[in-house]
Amino acid sequence: MKKLGVVLIMVVFAACAKLSVETKKPIQVDINMRLDVYQHVVQEADSIESQIYGDSQPEVNSIFTIGSVYAADNQEDAIRRRKERAAKIENYFDQGYIGENRKGYLSLLKNDLPSQVEEVVAKENKDRQIIYENTAEKNNAKLSAVEKIFFKDHYNRAPSGWYFEVYDQSKEKYIWQKK
Repeated sequence: MKKLGVVLIMVVFAACAKLSVETKKPIQVDINMRLDVYQHVVQEADSIESQIYGDSQPEVNSIFTIGSVYAADNQEDAIRRRKERAAKIENYFDQGYIGENRKGYLSLLKNDLPSQVEEVVAKENKDRQIIYENTAEKNNAKLSAVEKIFFKDHYNRAPSGWYFEVYDQSKEKYIWQKK
């Protein structure tokens, strides 16, 4: 019994003791993790561009509210208009009149082009802006990230010979280059 009392006193004493686990340097934990935040934006860009340049049907992938219905209608109109002018745009690319800048918008590459080329490019860029802004808002993404994703999709779909604004590491700047 005496042993049990001594053990009990030691346990109580040990439970009241203060234990310090401080270190001189803060503890570091390195976590290597990749998170594809914009994967859904990539899929949406592919879907939209397939509607314009391919034969896929529109996909509805958002919960409708009054604001999103208006935005979706606006976007659907922009997609329809882009699809209607796609052949002209492709022709202008083929002739070297236009190229696509790093933000996913069209740029005029030659001076003194017919006014119709400038008008078509302005309308195309306006519709692209509608689509990019709607996609960014719907996916809670930055507009600049959405623009880059669409640029990459356009670049991957484009045939050889079309001009794109790409980064040249040797010159450390963006240049116009044929794909």
